[in-house]
Amino acid sequence: MDTKVNAASNPELANKLAQEAMSFEVQEAVGAPMAIKIPSLPETSVELPAGYYEGFDGVLETVAEVRELNGSDEEAIVKITDTGKALLAILDRATVSVGGKPATKDIMDNLLSGDREMLLLAIRKATFGNDISVETVCSKCPELQTFVVDLTKDVKVKTLSDRIGDRVFYVDLKAGRAKVFLPSGDTQAKLINSVDKNSAELDTLLLTNCVVELNDMPIMNPNQVRNLSIKDRRTILDEIAKRNPGPQLGEIKKVCGSCGQEVELSLTLADLFRA
Repeated sequence: MDTKVNAASNPELANKLAQEAMSFEVQEAVGAPMAIKIPSLPETSVELPAGYYEGFDGVLETVAEVRELNGSDEEAIVKITDTGKALLAILDRATVSVGGKPATKDIMDNLLSGDREMLLLAIRKATFGNDISVETVCSKCPELQTFVVDLTKDVKVKTLSDRIGDRVFYVDLKAGRAKVFLPSGDTQAKLINSVDKNSAELDTLLLTNCVVELNDMPIMNPNQVRNLSIKDRRTILDEIAKRNPGPQLGEIKKVCGSCGQEVELSLTLADLFRA
């Protein structure tokens, strides 16, 4: 009995058998079908700890978008020798939008400094990933160790409880009562660009930009904060530092692999972008 398939007499069966044979040959050549693993894209969406708020009747925007730094960014940034100015350049180049709107200078200047620090952390993670190695000596051993910090899991983020109301607060002083705003991006940029000032002068600049009233009278010039006592000035500065939102890079803790002692680690924004 002739078992050969005659394409002319049975074209449908011949076509089916040909397709099955081709499928079998392909599987034999390359093995069983494999799932294709698509690399995950870096996370670029950022939840701001305070948020952008414009005016008294504006809408609070709490989500921003950043992007990964590229070679063009690197060429521009390495030319900047001042660390603070380099961070400003990174922020300016890699922040895409805030609340779905392009990240203009006006928006960036009005963001709280804590939000800007959160953006820098997000840019770092999008560019280099979540992990960063930190070398330090355990105070109990003492032994030099390398700790791997997960910038998402290990870094606490302080968020304003009242994202609008907590931007302004009052501080009781010997001189009375001061009305204070948390520092903005504009204030942060002024501090970074004041390379010729000493620490006390920088404190005056910060206070001039953040203290808006003293005993219900508006602050009109730097002399009003210069005339405050050192103790009052430090009281305001401490309160600003305590209330400022954002990633708490100075409060990271890891366990020593040798003795089990909890080790305190401290990162700066500059550390995030060091090679």
